[in-house]
Amino acid sequence: MRERVREFSEMPFDLNKHTARLLQAEPFFAALSRRIDKKASTAVPTAGVKVAENGHFEMVYNPEFFEKLTDLERRDVLKHEFYHITFLHVTDRMPEGVKPKLWNIAADLAINSHLTNLPEGGLIPGEGPFKDLPRGMSAEWYLDNLPKVV
Repeated sequence: MRERVREFSEMPFDLNKHTARLLQAEPFFAALSRRIDKKASTAVPTAGVKVAENGHFEMVYNPEFFEKLTDLERRDVLKHEFYHITFLHVTDRMPEGVKPKLWNIAADLAINSHLTNLPEGGLIPGEGPFKDLPRGMSAEWYLDNLPKVV
């Protein structure tokens, strides 16, 4: 039996509180955050950003995932998603003819090189299947150098 996807109105988790904490600590993200529609849904396992049909940026996040994180992990997950927009990973830089999943892995590696409080299971250069990849490279570099196991 398929698990029912819960809608926003049923979810007690308040992302706004954690977004406000990030914006107080790092005001750089304030203007960007105001331009992102945020939608809670259990249809995604963690979080993600995209350009919605109306042309606005949209962040879809799983409140059940966020509830399990520490405050520092929540902050880095928010930064991670905001960086996808800042670095144009969901718009101009997405290469033609590349599988979106591979581009997302490469973009995640580029972003996660700069974050130190990610939850377990994050894609991090120098760890797990990416142990031979250096930190601090661009998404394009990671795309060209992804291990064959991906």
